[in-house]
Amino acid sequence: MSKKLLALLVPVWLLGCQEASDKPTQLLYTVESKPFSITVDAEGELEAASETVISAPTSARGAQTLAWIVPEYSQVKKGDVIARFDGSQLARRKRFSEFDKGKVAQDMTVTDSDLTTRKSHLDSDKSIVSEEKRFAETFSIDDERIRSKLDILDQLQNVEYLNAKEAYFEWQTDQFSSSALGEMELLKLQSKQHESKIAMYNANLESLEVIAPHDGLLTLNADWRGEKPKAGQALWAGQKIGGLPDISSLQAKLFVHEKEALGLEVGQTVKFTLLSNSDERFDGKVTKVSPYPQSIRRGDPQKYYEVIASLNETPSHFTPGNKVLATLLVQERKQALLVPKHSIINDNNAFFVLVKDGSQFQRVKVELGQSNLSHTEVLEGLSPNQQIALVANKEL
Repeated sequence: MSKKLLALLVPVWLLGCQEASDKPTQLLYTVESKPFSITVDAEGELEAASETVISAPTSARGAQTLAWIVPEYSQVKKGDVIARFDGSQLARRKRFSEFDKGKVAQDMTVTDSDLTTRKSHLDSDKSIVSEEKRFAETFSIDDERIRSKLDILDQLQNVEYLNAKEAYFEWQTDQFSSSALGEMELLKLQSKQHESKIAMYNANLESLEVIAPHDGLLTLNADWRGEKPKAGQALWAGQKIGGLPDISSLQAKLFVHEKEALGLEVGQTVKFTLLSNSDERFDGKVTKVSPYPQSIRRGDPQKYYEVIASLNETPSHFTPGNKVLATLLVQERKQALLVPKHSIINDNNAFFVLVKDGSQFQRVKVELGQSNLSHTEVLEGLSPNQQIALVANKEL
């Protein structure tokens, strides 16, 4: 071979090798029938299935400040003080109400004295007019031989005037009695209102302590931000503080991330371990699934479904508040044709995979079943031992 021909062939051969090396190699996946199950991981804690609720006093209005509370998981006896609320604001309001009641009592005294004086003046004026009228009627002389007609007319007009004046004082007396009664009744009503407030404050001051209704283990209730009651916190009337759980009947309260909550249903099997001892495994059943997810930590935008699971057994070392790790069995173990989820092409809600046919790939429509986090069950369209493209590529 001449040197010129060799010089021409070598670049062509190198170019071919470069093109071959630049062409990507498609990864393959062999379709097989494998054991398939769907599980969902969750975490949570143990809680009592039933408990006696401990709440803030319901007699008070508005928020109350918690002054002191027994530490969580303390053993309390019947009659023990569980929590105590600050009564300084109630005592202050009570003093204000007592001061207002004293002012009303003083107003009643002043008003009663004023009304008595005004009634006395009115009765005196009425008595004087009555006496003048009686005198005018008694000593009236209508004989024209003794008095002129003008004097007689003046006397008659004077009597009529005194009659009208007496009627006016009668009317004024009636009006005064009605007005005086209204003023005193209003003051009495105000006094009763202050007495009612004082009685309410006394009752609230007497109920500042929350007493344990029976023996038990105290657990505290966390609010929507995950915070539990503590000294200095404001609580509304009737707000739940905690509970005295029945530790003989425990259940697991679990939280499942909304993106992993696949097919959760009541009755599914739950396997869990205590976070403090991962060697022991226990079984249970799902008894309740929340209808919608929600945040469980303050400042965390992630949302979780709350799942309640019963326990098949309750060992003596189980206590409310124990942290647990759980696995929910959504789909029982079975044999199925499986393909990786990222090997499936979704084209207008129709699903395809790329099946290797010699050196080419054929686009084959498949019918899918259930999925777990990594694989999907194929019901129709594929058979065992077929090879497919591991990563979906519409251009193949």
